[in-house]
Amino acid sequence: MMFKIVTILCLFLTLLNAKDVTKNLEYIGTPYKKQYRSGEDIYSRNVWDMMLYNGKIFIGAGNSANEGPSINSGPVYLIALNPNIDKFENISRIDDDQVDKFKILNKKLFIPGHDAKGSWDWGNFYIYNNHKSRFKKFRNIPNALHIYDLVLKDGKLFSAIGLDEGAAVGITKNYGKNWEIQKLGSSRVYAFLPLGDELFALKKFKRTSRPYFSVAQYIDGNFIPRYDISIYKMFPKTRFEIKYSRATRIIKLGNKAIYVGAYKYNSHQTKPFGLYKVKLDGSNLVTSRIFLDDGYVPRDIIKRGTEIFVLTSKKEGFNTIIKVLKFNSKNLNHYKELFYFNYPTFARSFELYKNSFYFGMGSDVDEGDYWKMEDIKKETGNILKYEFKEL
Repeated sequence: MMFKIVTILCLFLTLLNAKDVTKNLEYIGTPYKKQYRSGEDIYSRNVWDMMLYNGKIFIGAGNSANEGPSINSGPVYLIALNPNIDKFENISRIDDDQVDKFKILNKKLFIPGHDAKGSWDWGNFYIYNNHKSRFKKFRNIPNALHIYDLVLKDGKLFSAIGLDEGAAVGITKNYGKNWEIQKLGSSRVYAFLPLGDELFALKKFKRTSRPYFSVAQYIDGNFIPRYDISIYKMFPKTRFEIKYSRATRIIKLGNKAIYVGAYKYNSHQTKPFGLYKVKLDGSNLVTSRIFLDDGYVPRDIIKRGTEIFVLTSKKEGFNTIIKVLKFNSKNLNHYKELFYFNYPTFARSFELYKNSFYFGMGSDVDEGDYWKMEDIKKETGNILKYEFKEL
């Protein structure tokens, strides 16, 4: 009883210290409203990711799921926001069903081809051309149904692949003129975890007592299974509600990283359940959970120098409380709550330009044929802005 009282008191004091900025939010627009006009297609307005690059905020949308609302809704006509004038501009046609993730590698902006349109013979990735202000498509990854992540190491580009028959990593020295494909058994490779000079490929994590590897480490040119890094190692102090989990929103911090643990659902999508950190100690991964206030889940992570910002949300009645936390990368055990606001749905992603935060709103539905139209919030895809002068 005393523990519950202390917890409630701490939550009250936290919200008291954090600033409610609901009345100070600015609605910028709904950039994908023209492509995904109404009904179940509103689900494809979900802002899966936002990325600041060369003074523009690039906005990912679409839907690659094979079941549920607005299935396979590409190609995506990519849109970016100019935060200097808060105006949207059309960038490129992306020949995939979903723009799920942006990556900045060697000062270039990449898009992994989440679910390519056309045949299954090739998978895509895209690189932004600064001079022409558009993305160039590279359709050359053999038999890659899905490209979930990209990373550079030792002058090589690595792609996280879902093949028709299972998981794989693609490796190229020349941006895809020649690919080496290393197969990694069942499932798919969903993300890369770079720590120090080491690189780990991450598949889905599974609750099982049978031999199963979710992680492979890149050693001397090959990805070697790490059976010791289980779901319980990757997501410690967690009570799992669903069988399969993934590590998402991974931010490298030297030989450390911070990431979101999320349930795998609806083909390629995820639902977050916790925030975690990991440190490389020799060949061992030392992981721990970063506990948030009761009911809050992490949604997105931004790094600016040594400062880490985490987007969180909590459902409360008919609304959602959206809260932004600030960490210092040198000490991830403590955070400061910057501000919060109320909105009819959650923010799936966010970005920071100068002193202004931009939020991309989202919505979730149940898996497969169990989804309901009322779960697709009409605010999905809205872009909101809050100028945080005290930053």
